[in-house]
Amino acid sequence: MSFKDTFTKDDQKEGLLGYDDTAFYYFFSSVVVTIAVPWTCSMIYNALFPGQVQVEKDFPSKTKSGSRYRYCQSSAMVEKVDQAWSDKLSSFERSTEVQKDARKGARALSTGSQVGWAVKLAVLGGMWLTLYLIHLQIGDAKEIKRFDPFEILEVSPGASAAEVKKAYRQLSLKYHPDKNPDDPLAASRFMQITKAHNALTDETAKANYEKYGNPDGPQTSKVGIGLPRFLLEKENHLMILCLFFFLLLFVVPMAFICYYQRTKNYAANGVMIETLQFMGYYINEATRLKNCPELLAASAESRGMALRPSDNEELKTLGAQVTEHKKRQFKLPIIIKNDIILLAHMQRLHHLMSPSLREDLDEILRHSLKISQAMIEIACMREWFFTAQAMIEFRRSLIQALDVKSSQLLQIPHFNDEILKHCLKGKNATSTLADYLQKDPEQRKGLSSMTADQIADVEAFASHCSNMECKAITEVEDEKEIVVGDIATVTVQLLRKNLHEGEAMGPVHAPLFPEPKFEEWWIFLVEGAPNTRIIAFERIRDTERLIEAKLRFQISRPGKHSLTVHALCDSYVGIDKKVDLNFNVSTEDEVKREIFVHPEDEELDLQPTLFQQFMGELGGDDDSEEEEDEKKEKTKPVEKLSDGKQQKAESDDDKKDGDDSDSSDSDSDGD
Repeated sequence: MSFKDTFTKDDQKEGLLGYDDTAFYYFFSSVVVTIAVPWTCSMIYNALFPGQVQVEKDFPSKTKSGSRYRYCQSSAMVEKVDQAWSDKLSSFERSTEVQKDARKGARALSTGSQVGWAVKLAVLGGMWLTLYLIHLQIGDAKEIKRFDPFEILEVSPGASAAEVKKAYRQLSLKYHPDKNPDDPLAASRFMQITKAHNALTDETAKANYEKYGNPDGPQTSKVGIGLPRFLLEKENHLMILCLFFFLLLFVVPMAFICYYQRTKNYAANGVMIETLQFMGYYINEATRLKNCPELLAASAESRGMALRPSDNEELKTLGAQVTEHKKRQFKLPIIIKNDIILLAHMQRLHHLMSPSLREDLDEILRHSLKISQAMIEIACMREWFFTAQAMIEFRRSLIQALDVKSSQLLQIPHFNDEILKHCLKGKNATSTLADYLQKDPEQRKGLSSMTADQIADVEAFASHCSNMECKAITEVEDEKEIVVGDIATVTVQLLRKNLHEGEAMGPVHAPLFPEPKFEEWWIFLVEGAPNTRIIAFERIRDTERLIEAKLRFQISRPGKHSLTVHALCDSYVGIDKKVDLNFNVSTEDEVKREIFVHPEDEELDLQPTLFQQFMGELGGDDDSEEEEDEKKEKTKPVEKLSDGKQQKAESDDDKKDGDDSDSSDSDSDGD
């Protein structure tokens, strides 16, 4: 039934077999089931295995392509994964104990979370209760209601003609449309009563009913989405209209306003807009690693953190041990605090931090991934390679807890300053992580004073850290030569040689970083010295064994070109790769290219355009018909004649030609 049929009165309405709510019940229950069943399964799974979904999200077992993640087997990383599982799986048990201790209230389940769980359970219970009531309502209902004249007239199947007539008279007076002007179903009901009476009294209608089940003869069935009966009742019209306008004019705008208020301060990458504006103003071509901790401490996310009365005394002790590499630029207390704890993290002074400062550090580090990515993108947009490189160095310094001038070897488990001194002296001395990992286990220095478990951790780190091989080629797709104006493509292939087929790189070895971090690679195509301008760049988050990236740029000048491809890892220091590219570019006059046009493309040029097809080429149809007639006349087949008929036809033609010539001669003589 349409909206017009519901809220207006028409003289002519389609007859109905009585309005039935069964269709609405089926439709509504199917919608509720599609929501309630998966939601119930999810809540049961979370109740039986609390936190397991989040842990599996942080530490997945397989990639989307089916490759199995390879995790670092060092003791620190194994403990980190196990701790994540134990924290999530025992969250409810620990929360009960924590609630007894006011000092540990930060770990307790908040009132908001409890209310959220209660609301979810109430809504889910309401859904299942609704389904149960609908089941009771439609338990005995039939799918399609048949036309039954005895049921409509409210008489028994064996009723006499007088009883049928009496029932018809009473019901017709009761449901006559003139006596029920406000009931939109009265006319339909009256038509049913009339048809039922005819089916039991009129011979033709009775025969149709007995044969087709309807007094009007064979009928077609119409099926649609059912609406509840109360929508058709006039006393509910005002309420329905008010509810409709309330949803349209109040609920929908308020939902949009609330969503906008929550998201208006954040950009698409999850960083606050104020932070992006701040970084865009203060990051310049001379920004380096030593400037980055204070910039992160001054971000809007960091400035939004709270100061505690106890922070002053704790920061005095910590600040005395921190080494600052530049003069402080900002004097705001919260910025100074965050700058100190960031420097303490990079200098591995975690043992001097109080639990509250350690929590503040973890919060800043969680924000640091998105903010540092924004810092890298700002430098890339401005084509500053050295600045972008410094931002990446800062990002991995936060992940690995390395200071500005710290040794790369400190990323290896159990390495300290004493072991570093031993690695830098004597035979097989090394100062870079890449050189250390390439050595055989027997040639690696610094292991003599370690225990067997510590040596196993070093070996686990060495086998897990990406041993990347980088290859790059420059070409113009489908061309042998490179000419000015071409779009050149630099194809970069990265191969993790320490992985086997079907394996993917798991989270990096970062025991001091609060979250699991999967390594990313930034590919830069840079001009040669002295410009070092970024021509193209690509961020790669793929953890598979073989990675391929394509960098495209336009050739602007002829001659020799020297470019460099830099592959920078954002999680480890010292495993970056570099490939030099040298190629020659010719001018258009030096290289003559043959343009090959495929025959199918030529045929497409002969086809009419969509506009021509739509307009019918403005009378082109008439011209085409004339051309077809001319072709038919030209190609009309000549009938074959016998020899006698052929000679006769030729003599007739000669005679006709002679007559024509005689007539022309006589005309000339007359003249």
